[in-house]
Amino acid sequence: MTIGFLTGTTLIITAASTQTTTIAKGYSSDGTAKYYDSVSAARSNAGDTSLVAPVAAVTLPNGDSRYVVGVPPQRVRSFRAGTSISIPPPPETGVTSGVKSSAGRQRLIGSRSKLAVEVTPRGSTHQFFPPDWYVTHPSLVKRLGSTGAFVITPAGGTSGSGIPERGVTLRSALAFFVAGTRQLLTVLGLTVVGSAILVGTTVFSVTRMTVSDRLQAIRVVRSTGGDPFTVVRSFALRAGGLTTAGVVLGYAIGVILPHVAVDVAVFAGLPTSLSVSVTERVLGVLLPMYVATILVGVVAGGIAVWPTIDRPPGRLTETMGRGGPRAGSKRGLRRFVSLRLLDWRALAPSVATLTVFAVVVVLVSSLAGVVGPLVTTQGTTVTEPGAIHPIASEVPIQYADALRAQGIPASPEILLFTVRNGQPFLARGANYSAFEAVSNATLERGRRPNASNEAVIGADLARTSGIEIGDRVPLGGSTQSGLEMVRVVGVYSAAGPYDDQLLVSLSVGQQLSGREKGTVNIIRTGAKLKHDATRPSVDVVGVSVPNRVSENTSVPVTIRARNFGSEKATRDVSVGFGNSTKTVPITLDPGQQRAVTTKLPSPGHGRTTIHVGRYTRTVAVTAEDSIQMQGLPNTAPPHSSPLVTVTTMDGDPVPNATIRVANDTVRTGHDGSVRLPLGSAGNHTVRVTTKNRTTSRTVRTRKSARRTLTADVRLHPRTPSMLSRTEARVRLYNPWNTTLERRIRLSGVSADAGHTVSVEPGSSRTTVFTIGRQSPGTYSADVLSEGHRLATTAYTVSGDERLVAAYASSGKRTGGTGISQALNTVFGNLQVLLGVLVVLAGMMTVGSTTAVFAQAVHARQRAVGIYRATGASPTRVFRLIVADAVVIGAIAIGSASLLGVVATVLLARLNVLVVYGVRITPTVSPSVVVGSLVGGLGIVLVSAGIVVGMYLVRQPTTLMRSDGVRGMKTTSRGDFDE
Repeated sequence: MTIGFLTGTTLIITAASTQTTTIAKGYSSDGTAKYYDSVSAARSNAGDTSLVAPVAAVTLPNGDSRYVVGVPPQRVRSFRAGTSISIPPPPETGVTSGVKSSAGRQRLIGSRSKLAVEVTPRGSTHQFFPPDWYVTHPSLVKRLGSTGAFVITPAGGTSGSGIPERGVTLRSALAFFVAGTRQLLTVLGLTVVGSAILVGTTVFSVTRMTVSDRLQAIRVVRSTGGDPFTVVRSFALRAGGLTTAGVVLGYAIGVILPHVAVDVAVFAGLPTSLSVSVTERVLGVLLPMYVATILVGVVAGGIAVWPTIDRPPGRLTETMGRGGPRAGSKRGLRRFVSLRLLDWRALAPSVATLTVFAVVVVLVSSLAGVVGPLVTTQGTTVTEPGAIHPIASEVPIQYADALRAQGIPASPEILLFTVRNGQPFLARGANYSAFEAVSNATLERGRRPNASNEAVIGADLARTSGIEIGDRVPLGGSTQSGLEMVRVVGVYSAAGPYDDQLLVSLSVGQQLSGREKGTVNIIRTGAKLKHDATRPSVDVVGVSVPNRVSENTSVPVTIRARNFGSEKATRDVSVGFGNSTKTVPITLDPGQQRAVTTKLPSPGHGRTTIHVGRYTRTVAVTAEDSIQMQGLPNTAPPHSSPLVTVTTMDGDPVPNATIRVANDTVRTGHDGSVRLPLGSAGNHTVRVTTKNRTTSRTVRTRKSARRTLTADVRLHPRTPSMLSRTEARVRLYNPWNTTLERRIRLSGVSADAGHTVSVEPGSSRTTVFTIGRQSPGTYSADVLSEGHRLATTAYTVSGDERLVAAYASSGKRTGGTGISQALNTVFGNLQVLLGVLVVLAGMMTVGSTTAVFAQAVHARQRAVGIYRATGASPTRVFRLIVADAVVIGAIAIGSASLLGVVATVLLARLNVLVVYGVRITPTVSPSVVVGSLVGGLGIVLVSAGIVVGMYLVRQPTTLMRSDGVRGMKTTSRGDFDE
């Protein structure tokens, strides 16, 4: 059973580590970076392929701190040519900045001097260094006063696995899992030590029984001149053979049980993705363990028989402890606790086996304390629907604002896998106050971070890594290559693995993960997002109507509804428009969302409000014969002639319309278009008349004006909800007689976007800008070109807690935390993993304890035979032996529990119990103590019951027989032969 435990544990750990490596194989490191406190030390430790970048810590006039990094221009060109790392080159003069959009000057206060330098913008393709770092020549860093230097080495310039013993990996996702797997294997090595104790105890007990049975034969061999070491060799080899057979059987059990557990989990509906198989990597771990186990068995066999050669043959007693009922004086412990049949010699091996069990109990309970806050949480974690892993999730940060507006604490966060000095740990981009609110964290020392380059560290991680308040900690990228430097300003404590993380700002998290500004991986809440039972399961989540319609036409009203319930449902939605009311039935499946369009007759002209549930929309109803003018720019050069078009409100061209501007009059052609002559500089009113319809606009002519495009912007959907992926569709029109190529930007939304477009004379073109999901609120989107606003639109994003809950429920495994989803992605299912390990550990301990009690009963089998021969019933003998086993077991369990706690505490203090950067702190609670005692007592009872049952089915005469020579002879060389 011990081998079964080792085999099953190795299979599961290897399967999990293989899965993590597969997930992260696309994120291998591009190189490493090491920080030194002086430039000279950095240069002396740099390799031939390395780049040395001196750093100066400077202060801005407003008190903000920044870093200035010097990049040698000659070196960076060769460095970039041979690697995939995009290190920005230095400017010819001054510095570059990734946050500046225009050139300017900046005063920098260094440790040696104060300098006013020219600042030029740095392109987004060169963001290896943080955007707020200044990049310059090393000579300028020297003038400011260098405070240290980075040695950046590409992947080809590192040796070994690419995980440096000092420094950070530039892209750490794969390195994090590789280093974490090493820590897992270290813990597995501890299980090998514990298993060796169990194997040695089991083999010793079994061999001791064989020695007792063969004692007479051993005395004969010794008396006839046989070599004592021949006896040892013979029994050691027998023990090795027994251990080999156990290894083979244990291998079969260890391979079969994990497969059965995974199949049962799948049948029970538990999500699991573990793929357990025997690979070359598995055999590379198991074979050395098997060889070591067999050697332990050989040594245990030799130790068991050693007392028979350590004394003269005449002093070897035949019974070797298999005497009758006890009599005589009692000393020490025997004065207070008496045994009727068993011997106290069973106490020591019982303590050894139960100590291993106690260590397992403490570790499992401690691991549960770490994993518990991850798997079960009071809140909800919002991830992107369909994301295969939390680090691939992209959620708008504004969703947190929507939740806070509902009074629900929310923390937008970015998950970061990092490796520093060869040790993996988790970092988290978050606002500390928001993190504190949803994690029940407490600031133990120091202060809260105030700047983007400040961080706080969990108490356990500080203890594991040796990082202290005031330390400057370099960090490599997580899923993209990058480099950061943060200063630790505080230490916090939190439950579970949150105590083993480094909290950095969201901007640092975005730099290291490649997340776009305004997006995060997850949003954690402090409360469950539940559906309001008082509201119908089918609810309206958005309404769209046209901005303008003509009277005597139908008005299309688009209703977007969602079924928040778990069953198919129908709701009658009331739509009111002017004096008209209409009921629209909407039927949706569970979780379904779709749009339904209905039409209502328009009322008289004017502004009218549409009511749909709690939503209201305003529509402008114009006269049926209203006209409009398109293509007229807001500003134009003097004496230019833009092409304008006159149409009805429905877009039909109006031919022969009269257009007057100043003293000029022109008429539209059959297509409603005409070139409009503009005069000298000034403001001009353009008036259009056709029949009894009139419209007018004002155009400004300026000498400085350039020919610009005209634009019209429409949103899709027109009235988005927070679940919508909103797009802005911009129709650009060129009213001039020459082709225009312009850079068009959409600003005023979560992130500016820019497109370069070319539009031919008199033509139009539509370009689409993706806005994405936004939190509820009112926004404006401006179409800009060369500083001119071509068009603008205002819109409102609808949404509440219920929509956020719907978004969360459509994601992958909500209701937990981001790390829990990551762990379940990695390990398949934590419950399956822990369940298999606990079952294997329990079976292992029962097997070893059974061997201990088998040896104890075997040593007293003659006494058992005497009891049976003198009239004692099997039940009475059973009670006597079990009572003795309980006495031995109670003392052994108490001693083992104490030793187990001491052992795990010692291992924790040696930083051995650290897995993926998470410290497993021994947890000794009343429930753990009770569980250990009850579990140990159960193991003792089961083991004793199995052994006693085997002996009670035998006849008393068989138990009393002591013929150690029967069935055994010696060869001419003094060896044993069965």
